[in-house]
Amino acid sequence: MAGREVAIFISFDGASVSGITVEAAKIAKQLTDNGFKCYLDLGYDINLSKGNFGRPYRLEADLYHRYFELVRVAHLSDIANYTVEFLENVNKVLVSETLVVSRDAKAKILRSVDEVAAEVARKIETLWKCLNVSKVIVENGTLPENIIYSRALLLAIEQYGRALNLGNFVIWRDHDLMWSSEKKSMKYGAPPYPYATKPIKSRHITYITLNEKLRDELEAWSNFEVEVQVRKNAYNFSECSRRNIRPLLGIRESDILIARTTRLIPQKRVDRDIDLINRLNLLLRQRGGSKRAFLVIAGDKNENYSHYIELERLAKTLDTVQHVKFTGPLHHDFMTTEGNAFTIEDLYYSCDLVSFLTSYDYDSYGNPIGEAISQKRCYITTSYEYYHEVYGRHGFEAPILEISGTCDELPDQRFVDEVFLFLTNNQLMKAVAEKNFQRGKRVLSSSPFEV
Repeated sequence: MAGREVAIFISFDGASVSGITVEAAKIAKQLTDNGFKCYLDLGYDINLSKGNFGRPYRLEADLYHRYFELVRVAHLSDIANYTVEFLENVNKVLVSETLVVSRDAKAKILRSVDEVAAEVARKIETLWKCLNVSKVIVENGTLPENIIYSRALLLAIEQYGRALNLGNFVIWRDHDLMWSSEKKSMKYGAPPYPYATKPIKSRHITYITLNEKLRDELEAWSNFEVEVQVRKNAYNFSECSRRNIRPLLGIRESDILIARTTRLIPQKRVDRDIDLINRLNLLLRQRGGSKRAFLVIAGDKNENYSHYIELERLAKTLDTVQHVKFTGPLHHDFMTTEGNAFTIEDLYYSCDLVSFLTSYDYDSYGNPIGEAISQKRCYITTSYEYYHEVYGRHGFEAPILEISGTCDELPDQRFVDEVFLFLTNNQLMKAVAEKNFQRGKRVLSSSPFEV
């Protein structure tokens, strides 16, 4: 279409499907409805930690074809030092600081970072010119997964914007930041994160993050040279028809179904859910009757296969294997699925409760909670660091496992008893779900932010 505007989304997540790509798709739908052509770079040439670095796209294009055409910057592997080995060395020396080198060696690495970033920037500009890009949305670009690419993007934005005499054409949206993620493991080093790429003041860029606390910290870290806007994630509060998948999972209508949609990595603490389902079934057996509680976990077992095996082993040790079901990864209903595969929304529709028992310092938002609220389902959660900022302060109600940075353990008996009483009081659960739903329509944005 002549004159059609073009947007490109760039994810630093490096995963085929994640909360970041789901949120990007919501914005892309809005842009598509307004006549844009949208492209998506999944970050397979950016992020090292997901194991996809340099991997060709395979079935990913089919997932997103409603809203995106998948693209990536060409010939990055032709750049000297844009390699796994060099990027890992940069991360060890400059980011996590787990490798100590001499002052001269560090200075040499820094010079190489700038040189490589400049070459990457030129290739980014080439792609944008080829696609005739008029809008850029960068997802998680400040998080120092790849400081070379972050610097390259900022260079490309300035050079491309100046060459085409563009105004504000970039949304730089940070879902996570160094002080809100992986603090215990020190993946991103220690404050003040001297070599992470700071936002720059630019007439071309609007900076966005997801809550007020992250905004304040990002502005302070940037020496108040940039203004950061807060835009919450968006949830669909329209009541659509869904599919009851309990029969497919062998779970009766009279049984309890707890849904956990998550990455299968240690930080998500799925061991808590397995421990909880075991203890809930102990209480159900003590009460008598045939009702049982089931945990349905939707996540990719191959992302961290050794951890998946640990979770399976825990279920066997607790003799609760029959009550724990791994479905593999599920997609949202706006994505293409093979055959008649059920979706995350179908799982939520079929469940009694959505669980988000994440660790204290890993999540800065918590999309499953917003998704549960929007689908009129109750949830349970931990008091992770950003829970109150995102949900709790707005008055949403749920059983909460109290944790902290120094006390991040399995559920205590008080929490188990609270969840059991909650799950066995249908009238209370219905009232809480309705209250959260109505409050969510007022507090949680039901449409993506303007771009």
